[in-house]
Amino acid sequence: MQLITQLLDAVFPDTCVLCESTVTTSASHRCCPHCWAALPRISRGCRHCALPLAQGELCGACLTNPLFAGTCVAALLHQGNARTLVHRLKYNHGLREASTLAAALHQAVALTCLKKPLADAIVPVPLSYWRQVQRGFNQAAWLAHLLGKSLQLPVITAQVRRKGGVAQKAKNRRGRLQLPVATFDIRSPINADHVAIVDDVLTTGATAKALAQQLHNAGVKNVDIWCATRTPSPT
Repeated sequence: MQLITQLLDAVFPDTCVLCESTVTTSASHRCCPHCWAALPRISRGCRHCALPLAQGELCGACLTNPLFAGTCVAALLHQGNARTLVHRLKYNHGLREASTLAAALHQAVALTCLKKPLADAIVPVPLSYWRQVQRGFNQAAWLAHLLGKSLQLPVITAQVRRKGGVAQKAKNRRGRLQLPVATFDIRSPINADHVAIVDDVLTTGATAKALAQQLHNAGVKNVDIWCATRTPSPT
């Protein structure tokens, strides 16, 4: 099998998902070494909202009113090539881009959880039925399944549903923050005490916060948020 893989790589070499240069060695992140190293990583983020920080563990807002009770991890700033990867994933069915974002998120989660317990399971942010029909897939679910495989964690999808409504991107900041908790429905018990919600982008955090509250209401004790990218400031 290894010989066959080497022969295929020689005949059909992979290319970097960003710069399209030939990649001589296969890597899960699907990037050349330069593009992988140059991604805008968040080296220090607020513990509860992942907002980039120069120092400390909490941003000013989370000192008085934490966005989430659990740990929030975001791998990349939502700008430059990171934003390009998310756009291709969401609107071009970019499975290769999903691999890059999932690898970056795995790296960030592994670093954050060195001294903290890892979640027991992963819950991707669901799309409403008609939104999923229109798009044809759920980008958060793609990320979650890749991340679940690399971290060896189960991915929970069947029990969690999202009701229809106006898309968050079509709302202003005030409208996004008013997302009702009842937007999400937990249809059956979640057999995990500690779960991590996975999404592609964290902006205001309203979507993940509403889902986290419903998971708590369903009996989940600890909920973390893992996002591939984080907007530099809430919009």
